[in-house]
Amino acid sequence: MKNDAYTILIPKLINTAHKLRLGHEADGSHDFGECIDLMNSILPEMKNTMTVMAMFQNMLAAQERHDWLALADCLEYELPLILQQQVMSKI
Repeated sequence: MKNDAYTILIPKLINTAHKLRLGHEADGSHDFGECIDLMNSILPEMKNTMTVMAMFQNMLAAQERHDWLALADCLEYELPLILQQQVMSKI
């Protein structure tokens, strides 16, 4: 398992959410793209791939609607929780 990816990704998700909440949509969207790239590297080894894929569909839909708060909520709370559960299940 790529624990380094998790230790980088979780804080990056939260930081991205903070940027979106502060109205820095361009920076937040850029970081969101980087988060997606990191997620792609760990997605094949995750148990709950379908849950994460459904969550990403919701996040991309929020981004398209410019619903930055919904996207930030998912990035700060929902996705990190799933990733932390994934890490804990491997210990």
